[in-house]
Amino acid sequence: MATTTPRTAITIVTRDGTVERQNRASRQLLGDCTGQRCCEVMDGLGALGERPCHPGCAAQLLDEGLDSPAAASVRRDGQQHLLSCLPVGDNVICSLTPGGNAQPAAWQSITERELSVLELLAAGETTGSAARLLGLSTSTVRTHVEKLRLKLGASTQAAVVARGYQLGYLS
Repeated sequence: MATTTPRTAITIVTRDGTVERQNRASRQLLGDCTGQRCCEVMDGLGALGERPCHPGCAAQLLDEGLDSPAAASVRRDGQQHLLSCLPVGDNVICSLTPGGNAQPAAWQSITERELSVLELLAAGETTGSAARLLGLSTSTVRTHVEKLRLKLGASTQAAVVARGYQLGYLS
């Protein structure tokens, strides 16, 4: 029997806070909000703590870089989500991952080396720079990233980082 795993909703936001693109899960959760201001879209989410969204937050995240990603636990349609906003290049990647208080399942346990790679990705390192910092080959780091993607049920590196925060591997 197949089960449906909730997908991470990914929204790409420009420096001025405008929603540029969304994946299917984001459109299903938030509606088509392309061209709208991200902070206004996120105002519709019930925050369970300090919400990182405000006018100018995308530019602020891009200026501060990966040393200060924004995250909050939010509710949408009665379901808890983890909202993570990460500056990547000239955009901010906002992910809404279902189950903001989730605990890792046994199959989601990661090795010390995978944790090191995950921490470096969360700090904004690329696979190449992570490899140099860890004294590994780039292909070895890519293998660790692929294992993290499989274990954490994430389709992108940004989603891996979001799941890392959600499951408590990152703080």
